[in-house]
Amino acid sequence: AQASRPTTDFLEATLPALGRNLPFQASVVRQMASSPVAVSTMASPTVLGAKTPPMGPSSAEEPVLKDSEAQAPDSTDSATQLPVHVIAYRLRFMFGLIWLTTLQYGAIAPSVLYMSTTFFAGGDADCEALPDSPACQRGAADLAFWKGVSKGVSHSIAWILALALGSWSDRHGRRPLFRAKAVLSILPIGALALYIGFDVSLFAYLVLAPLYDTFDINGVFLAFMSDVINERQSRATAFGVLIVGVVVGAAPVFVIAALLPASIAVVVSLVVAGLKLGYIFTLFPETSHHALSDASNKPKPTIAEVVKQSFQVFRRNSFIFRMVLVLVLAGVSGAGLGAVATPVVTAYLGMQKRETTLLGFLCGCSVIASMVGLLPRLMASVGPVRSLRLCLGISAAFPVLFALCATGYQVIILCTLLVGPMFLEFPIISSIKSNLVGEDEQGLVQGALAAVRVVATAVADIFFGWFYRFATDNGTNEDRKATWWPLGAVTILGVLAFVIACTLPDKPPPPPANSQQPTGSVLSGSCKSEADKGKSPDSQVLSM
Repeated sequence: AQASRPTTDFLEATLPALGRNLPFQASVVRQMASSPVAVSTMASPTVLGAKTPPMGPSSAEEPVLKDSEAQAPDSTDSATQLPVHVIAYRLRFMFGLIWLTTLQYGAIAPSVLYMSTTFFAGGDADCEALPDSPACQRGAADLAFWKGVSKGVSHSIAWILALALGSWSDRHGRRPLFRAKAVLSILPIGALALYIGFDVSLFAYLVLAPLYDTFDINGVFLAFMSDVINERQSRATAFGVLIVGVVVGAAPVFVIAALLPASIAVVVSLVVAGLKLGYIFTLFPETSHHALSDASNKPKPTIAEVVKQSFQVFRRNSFIFRMVLVLVLAGVSGAGLGAVATPVVTAYLGMQKRETTLLGFLCGCSVIASMVGLLPRLMASVGPVRSLRLCLGISAAFPVLFALCATGYQVIILCTLLVGPMFLEFPIISSIKSNLVGEDEQGLVQGALAAVRVVATAVADIFFGWFYRFATDNGTNEDRKATWWPLGAVTILGVLAFVIACTLPDKPPPPPANSQQPTGSVLSGSCKSEADKGKSPDSQVLSM
């Protein structure tokens, strides 16, 4: 009924319908990315002096769901389907953080790729001007191997932190971890500034970057999203709104990155890093309702207990278990594609900085078009599980089509057409996952899933970094067909993820009947600022 309702506003008609058809929210997004996020806060009449759009009853008035109601989330949540503008308003603080982070790293990212390749090529090589020269081909192979090893080691540690930090944030809040991540983000940018301005070895950056990635808070980010959008049937819509907003905000960064020389880009990155610190320490809210109430009084579980609890959730039913397998295989396949495709487009197809920047911009446009035009129609017509199968099928076919591209412009056309539909698997998986568990398990489960993803990525980084170097004879084999072997392995993993997804029932199971429900909407929610310290939990909750 929602999908067929006449309306002049396409988003208002289709994005809410998306949420009603999805029973579960989850990860980034990598990596988003990480990526891939999770947000929330709870209820009082003002947030930083802003008026709240009408969103239904406040947290003080909203009753806790009974067990019988918890078993049927569709019936309880249908009355609280959120309009798109309300969702965007609740996500405003996360938009600010992501846009600042995107500008911080996006301004310098295109230059970093070619600086790193030139560093490994050695001699007088200039891999920004001649990326497909023999020296740069060898440099690209060595860089792929270094990234594989360093990221593999980093992710081998990060999965433990991802598991622990998700559960920790349930008790102590999300904001402290976002603050710690913002502080650490200055280190890689500082190392790049030293390399560009003072000729300090680039190895400082090559070591600090994976160390920074070790502090993985993707599970916290996803739990934050669940805090803010606790109306289960609106979570898929929220992921769509978030991703579209992020891509729209990132579009100008691609233009800036293509035009700025590295010396200016690194200054921009440092300035934005400082602005982000000010933002995260002054305006960014606390969103965990449980951390603001009685969660801090609960006994602290050990890592072993968290692992045990996570496996209990994963084994709760066969649907969750198979979804974890899909997440692992799709994660390994995606990480492998990233490890192989990057050196291919530079070393074998000769794409220069402006071409790779154009590629990134058009991929963003593809994502926006798919999120706004394709995803709502898919969800309304075939539902979440069938939509996931379609996206995984496209992802499985993409490496084969990529291997057939003989020029950079063919890659640009291919990515413009398929990256958007491929990307839809992330909001679909994320929405499905969050609705399979109770609100009190969001941090635990999102952290556990982030840990699983990190382990899978660690394996992919090490294996495909080595496999690319081996298949191309350390970059000395000038025949592009040498790269087909690692791309074939990526395809096999994608096909396996697709096959397992085909075994899933079309309708996911509801969350446990005894799961704890929130007492209000978290971004109808609790933005606890520094001035709120010492107040009661109820007075700390600000209505967004």
